[in-house]
Amino acid sequence: MAGWKELLLDTLKLTDEVKRLNRDIERLDQHVVDVDKRVVRLETMVELAQLQKLPRKG
Repeated sequence: MAGWKELLLDTLKLTDEVKRLNRDIERLDQHVVDVDKRVVRLETMVELAQLQKLPRKG
């Protein structure tokens, strides 16, 4: 059975790991937002290009 010191050390290690993971998640969240903005711009460019290729009626 682990003593109180080992339990405290494990708790501190887990706390540090959770903090590190939270920082990584925040960084990845910002990256996803940036990628999403790029995709929206690309979609807009593709839609505009498709409209320019359509033959004009009339």
